[in-house]
Amino acid sequence: MLLAARRLCLLTCLAVLCWSGCTTLDKNHESPKIDVVGITKAASDTSAMQFTIQLRIVNPNAETIDLHGLYYELSLEGIEVVTGTAKDLPPIEGYSARIVSVSSAASLLSSARLLQKLINQPQEMLDYKLRAKLGTTSKWMPSTTVVETGEISLQ
Repeated sequence: MLLAARRLCLLTCLAVLCWSGCTTLDKNHESPKIDVVGITKAASDTSAMQFTIQLRIVNPNAETIDLHGLYYELSLEGIEVVTGTAKDLPPIEGYSARIVSVSSAASLLSSARLLQKLINQPQEMLDYKLRAKLGTTSKWMPSTTVVETGEISLQ
């Protein structure tokens, strides 16, 4: 009986400690925002279609985001054209933004599908969807996934 009371007391203390620890977490934490600023064809000697994508990462929080890495998928007109990763990214201070350039190669088959779609339905603006997973060194926010949509000009 005494052993059961000790266990109950221990579990109650543990629950109170966990609950009080959770109340100290920042409830106003917002996910970073990511926008596609530009896409340019990279000058390369290879036959692969390589692009440099400029991403504007906005930190809406007071704490600096120390980026460990980035995984991204870029779809144009509903067709996933580019996926890639980046590491050794600069930190983004609280309440600030930074433009980060990442390089990647486009999928040949997806690019052909997109090109065929644009030939059949010419347009000046393309809808894009960017899904990016930001890996950080923070214990409280080891990674966050952001999905942004918008339009990008072909001119």
